[in-house]
Amino acid sequence: PVGKMEVQAKFEAFAAYEAKGSIKDFAYTPAALKSNEVEVRIESCGVCHSDLHQVHNDWGIAHFPLVPGHEIIGIVDKLGEDVKELKIGDRVGIGPQTGCCGLCHDCKRGEEELCAKKLKSYNSLLDDPNQPVTYGGFSNRIRVQAKWAFPIPEGIPPESAGPLLCAGITTWTPFVHYKITKGMKVGICGFGGLGHMAVQFAAKLGCETYVLSRSTNKKQEAEEFGAHGFIVTTDAKEMQKHARSFDFLLSTISADGVNWNDYFKLLRPDATLCCVGLPNEIKFRPNTLVANRLKFGGSYLASHAEIGRMLRFCAKNKVFPKIETLAMNAKNANKALEKVEKNTVRYRMVLVAENKSGGGGDE
Repeated sequence: PVGKMEVQAKFEAFAAYEAKGSIKDFAYTPAALKSNEVEVRIESCGVCHSDLHQVHNDWGIAHFPLVPGHEIIGIVDKLGEDVKELKIGDRVGIGPQTGCCGLCHDCKRGEEELCAKKLKSYNSLLDDPNQPVTYGGFSNRIRVQAKWAFPIPEGIPPESAGPLLCAGITTWTPFVHYKITKGMKVGICGFGGLGHMAVQFAAKLGCETYVLSRSTNKKQEAEEFGAHGFIVTTDAKEMQKHARSFDFLLSTISADGVNWNDYFKLLRPDATLCCVGLPNEIKFRPNTLVANRLKFGGSYLASHAEIGRMLRFCAKNKVFPKIETLAMNAKNANKALEKVEKNTVRYRMVLVAENKSGGGGDE
């Protein structure tokens, strides 16, 4: 059990106080450590494009002050009295999801990521006077259910591990759900934070892997990450050459104005185009979709079991994100979000705790 003085100790974090506001220092008294929870001293936290959307309140769901960050790596520092699966000193990863109801249809079928009452690592409402919402990984510490703190396997560099909990699971799950197997021809649409992970998964799964992009700027890097081919989508002849040949397309595109029929024409009959990128809207005429019995779908996060499988796969096959790092403080949090907004990160941004004993600090 945690003593009263420990419960009242403030966590040092970095928060946006209003929509589109800059990140500033923020201290909060955490909700009391529950019997099934752990307290984690944060070593690093990745910066995701959805953090930017939340800080800007683009989706109209943000609660301020808002502490972003859902690609969290740290060391277990305290245990709730019922926690058996972790021990003090374990390095764990915490992703976007930190809880589920455990009772609904989706939880019972092992698809906890689809639970309508899921708890998120930040911006989920709590019934606690000290901590009204969950606060994320732009912080020195965090408390979460032990079940959702995943042991990081040996072989995964700690600072590279965080993005696996978001970009990794987001691009891993479609291959599992849509039963993509060795030898299939797979195209990754877009090559950025999500795309460079998807290429590695497809290649390591033994797929014939192509990257589809608007220019050749990233061709060499795509091939270094395992792509067997590179298609420039603005080249009509090149696109025609691959017509009706792909078993699966995974779109990581978040830009608007895409001609989706150009992509449907690349799919062989009964094939699938899955979206994990989030444009504001998607429009297309359904003719090609209908005539070739195509499937158009999406994918979101991963089940609890699948996250564990993905981490083991990454450790075994050396699938890691390419990262840029900055020391974790308010100034650098703003700098990181700006780089994400301007799309100048190659390919995931990670904030690293300045004081490994758990303190924040200025640059």
